[in-house]
Amino acid sequence: MSKQRIIAAQITYEVVFKKQNLHEVFNQRLSDNLAPEFKSAVKALCYDTIRHYLQLQDCWQQCVKKLPKDKLVRVILSQALAEFYYQQKPEHVVVNEAANVAKKLKKNWACGLINATLRQALKNKNYRPSDEVAQYEHPQWWIDQLKSDWPNDWQTIMQANNQKPPLWVRSKKPIECAQKHPSIEGAYKIEAQIITSNDAFLSGSLSVQDASAQLAAHILNPQDNERILDMCAAPGGKTGHLLELNNTISLDALELYENRAKKIHENLQRIKLKANVIVGDGTKLEEWFKGEKYDKILLDAPCSASGIVRRQVDVKFQRKLEDLGAICRTQQELLSSAAGILTDGGRLLYATCSVFKQENSQQIKLFLNSHPEFSEIKLKYNFAINCEFGIQVITGSQDMDGFYYCYLKKNEH
Repeated sequence: MSKQRIIAAQITYEVVFKKQNLHEVFNQRLSDNLAPEFKSAVKALCYDTIRHYLQLQDCWQQCVKKLPKDKLVRVILSQALAEFYYQQKPEHVVVNEAANVAKKLKKNWACGLINATLRQALKNKNYRPSDEVAQYEHPQWWIDQLKSDWPNDWQTIMQANNQKPPLWVRSKKPIECAQKHPSIEGAYKIEAQIITSNDAFLSGSLSVQDASAQLAAHILNPQDNERILDMCAAPGGKTGHLLELNNTISLDALELYENRAKKIHENLQRIKLKANVIVGDGTKLEEWFKGEKYDKILLDAPCSASGIVRRQVDVKFQRKLEDLGAICRTQQELLSSAAGILTDGGRLLYATCSVFKQENSQQIKLFLNSHPEFSEIKLKYNFAINCEFGIQVITGSQDMDGFYYCYLKKNEH
């Protein structure tokens, strides 16, 4: 187990302090020749530590006079507490193994500190978080943003963000012994499992997709022979869903990055359906658009991912408040591009996996101010909040991810 803890500590360090992408670090550190069980244990420990890092560090930090300068030592301490609190490992194992990890990582000088700090932290049954960051396990700017955007729901959102995510799937056939979504056709919540070895997944009749993301294809409701563009398509979940709902459509799936476009191909191959996959930039129409306009466009825009942080735990450490400006500029450019290649009478569905209004209803307000030829088609779902424009699925609502949708019509001249 020590080797798993060592790798997990190195990965967590890369994410928390170097702001690296968790999946990329997994790919670098977890080679193909490692046993699946080994990799699963490492990933589980990383997720538990990173998800709760801001509180775990606060917990042991209350037991030391000053923060150790060595950031890897900080990770070892936090990881040990994650094992105790979230993986129910015995106290003596957690303490001993943390010291072993320090030795293996050539931090012998820290063994005494680790031992004493952990013993004290684990004895402290009356731990109280020292600030909001530790209490809610989010950066302060994020807490402030949620308080401002969702004064009645901000605590609910953060609580949901700190939970392990459920496993939602999209299935062509009813799934016995699974929780069916009350209002989204084909959405089921199933027990956590390694889905890639599931027969229904391998045969293409089942796909992993959160219920709130499954809403996109249902809203667009593809009709026979419509020409549709999935504008930021990777990894291809919504692309596949649109084709499953109606395989007579002519569907273009646009993706900026070649490696992500491969994921679309793989997903379509598995479900045995076809789309025209294009590698190109949605903001640079001259590079790929051939002139034939679309009846419907799905713009699942790049965003802060603030609605799916329970799945992408590294986002808490990667995102900064100042990032939102650049993200919003890209979103606005993509909206404008989409407006120009939609037929009169056509439909545009704008979606993000964000809960920040700046990326959502405020973006639509800006867009409608500069594109008076568009008007909103009102959406109504009992699990979503109606915004000034569009609807917001709050993270945790019916155990779904946070998602925003606004459905627009290009009025005929």
